[in-house]
Amino acid sequence: MMDLNEVRAGITSIDIEIVKLLEKRFILASHLGHYKKNHNLPVYDEIRENRVLELCRDALENKEYSKYIDDIYHQIIKASKDIQYNLG
Repeated sequence: MMDLNEVRAGITSIDIEIVKLLEKRFILASHLGHYKKNHNLPVYDEIRENRVLELCRDALENKEYSKYIDDIYHQIIKASKDIQYNLG
């Protein structure tokens, strides 16, 4: 069994990976926003958002975490849309 410090170190390592991946996602969201802006496409795409949520839920091994993934991904999608709406 892992001790408290080992568990916390593991969580910290994962948090850093998550932040780096989110940053990459936000950079891609910015590129997507520029594309949408240049092609007069709306930022909001309900079908795509639902597909993303479904893909994320499907990726879970433990489906008991589905609600938490939904909550987190709603926030990630909101942040990605905010990035697209706020392009200069």
